Amino acid sequence: MKINLKHFCHSPMVMILTLLLFLPGLSSSASVADKGSYSSPGEVNKRILQMKQQAGQAVKIHTLASSPGGTDLLMMEIGIETGSESKKNPAILVTGNMDGTRPITTEAALYLAEKLISDRSNYAELTWYILPMGNPDAHSRFFEDILFVDSRNFAAHNDDMDELTDEDAYNDLDGNGLITRMRVKSPDGTWVPVSDDPRLMRKAEYKDGEKGIYKLYYEGTDDDGDGEYNEDGKGGTNVNANFPHLFEPFKPETGFYPGSTPEVYAILEFAFEHPEIAMTFSFGSTNFLLSPPKGGRQGSVDMDKISIPEEMAKMMGFDHTRTYTMQEIMEKVQPMLPPGMEVDESMIASFLGLGAVVNPMQEDLVFYNSISEEYKKYLEEKAGKSERMDPAAAKDGSFELWSYYHLGVPVFSMDLWGVPKKQEEKKESSGITVESLEKMSSDDFIALGEDKISQFLKESGAPAEFSADRVIAMIKGGQVTPEQMAGMMKQMPKPAGDTKKGDPGEQAMLAFSDEVLGGAGFVDWKAFSHPDLGEVEIGGFAPYADINPPAEMMDSLLKLHVPYVFELVKKMPELVIYEVKTKERGAGIYALEIWVENRGFLPFCTQMGKRNKIPAPAIITLEGDGLEFLSGKKRTPIHELDGKKSVKQTWLIRAGKNTTLNIKLDSKTAGHDSKQIKLGE
Repeated sequence: MKINLKHFCHSPMVMILTLLLFLPGLSSSASVADKGSYSSPGEVNKRILQMKQQAGQAVKIHTLASSPGGTDLLMMEIGIETGSESKKNPAILVTGNMDGTRPITTEAALYLAEKLISDRSNYAELTWYILPMGNPDAHSRFFEDILFVDSRNFAAHNDDMDELTDEDAYNDLDGNGLITRMRVKSPDGTWVPVSDDPRLMRKAEYKDGEKGIYKLYYEGTDDDGDGEYNEDGKGGTNVNANFPHLFEPFKPETGFYPGSTPEVYAILEFAFEHPEIAMTFSFGSTNFLLSPPKGGRQGSVDMDKISIPEEMAKMMGFDHTRTYTMQEIMEKVQPMLPPGMEVDESMIASFLGLGAVVNPMQEDLVFYNSISEEYKKYLEEKAGKSERMDPAAAKDGSFELWSYYHLGVPVFSMDLWGVPKKQEEKKESSGITVESLEKMSSDDFIALGEDKISQFLKESGAPAEFSADRVIAMIKGGQVTPEQMAGMMKQMPKPAGDTKKGDPGEQAMLAFSDEVLGGAGFVDWKAFSHPDLGEVEIGGFAPYADINPPAEMMDSLLKLHVPYVFELVKKMPELVIYEVKTKERGAGIYALEIWVENRGFLPFCTQMGKRNKIPAPAIITLEGDGLEFLSGKKRTPIHELDGKKSVKQTWLIRAGKNTTLNIKLDSKTAGHDSKQIKLGE
């Protein structure tokens, strides 16, 4: 049965109840990993080939690489230029499931491809490159008999740096087909059960005098006898951590170097061989539409305290014994450059080797935030208002970060589903605020009563020693007035969440498991006699339960979210020749003005693209018999043009009257246009 998401109400719990009512498949017997409803790696490639057969010349298949596990990475090229080596239409690069742990995102990429080829107008002026399964080895784990979430491919790697490779993997000790956790009581344990629900675990808070009780392990044995558990399983490299931007070296899962795994190398090579790529989109673990990129990340270099090596300092006239701000360096370097060349941060950073850029450009955050607000309104109109847990942040070395920081194009992403937030029980408020407290007399405050005062103190985050009866006694004794107490409360930090309730994401997942999955998302702790650790308990969250939705929800989720990709496409930059003006100056000389407009919402190009000097600029070309350029050139570049803006270019040319002037505007990523005029008319 399909979910009608328009019937979703405004509360996460109501949404859960709606699911229970409309999805009888989500019962106590619901399977967290309904493998039959998702496409295995072999089935994914079979569906891709079937689409090619159905669409004919509109689809071309590129075999990018073969994964270490032996599965081909098939990319679909969809468009009217599939037989052409040089593309005139801008292109969009779409990837699915780069982490390999979210089968629904592979389904989303396939669903998008099916929608595209069903209507020629979807690809008449665009080329689409769609890679539905970017990490086939990790994707295949979802279809194994024993479930465990692991983003790494099947490249052998000696994680524990001993004499053996891939020798200590996880073990399904209780035989339920799920790799969960083991908890074992230990004098040096660091974990304690959550008091509200002992199924959950949290770190002991030593500052409060708590002592840890348990150690936690993933389910398994010490297969290689080195005292460690499950530290060297099968694999490999996480494809979505092997891209160049902010690549983390010396970690087993990131690979030996950026692009070291064949999947990533093939994507890098393909992207740089196709400069027409104007936007990328990732169906995966992040959601830049719900949670747009943010700044504020600390880089490895303080741009306000830059040291300049002695040799460079002598050459450029700086003092190597002091530090400079980036702005100071730019101001001093600018006069050294040839006329017409502008210094920018990227030039200085590259010259001095200051390291990678780690934050999005502020100008780009403007369009990200605007589109995010539109997307949230779109979801509310289609499905009603609901709250879910925040999507994952983009990992260092991910496809998303590489697309933005290296390709310099807008990149958007979608995870399609997240666990609904747990609906907290609403507690009756005291009705007292710090502002109202300031205006109370002592008698007014005492008259509130002990219960209401106690509630107010909790809401305000007052220290535990300030109980209601003690505060009342202080007021009665004249030691403090309500106004003075309000002043103290203004200085206190805001109360933090109750960490003793455990991780909010785990609380939400447990509620979803109990209310929607009939308990299938969590395995209750059960005693087990472990060959090495003795008496342990095995249990915890079922693999994939918190990152991939139940299969019964898939159809409705795809129909809700994927069509928004077409809304994004409408926002792409589109350059056109808006107006051409000529004015005769005499003696066959003409002043020429050409206005170029960006009809799209998104800029040409992003500020990060401008910083990296990619993509290639748009070019205005003027052609005609006997043209002589007195000012301006035959080919004039346009490096940037914000959305919904125009820019004027001017020339002074000499030509015969009635000369036909052909004007062409060409861009790899923002379209083409042309006009023809006769000079002197």
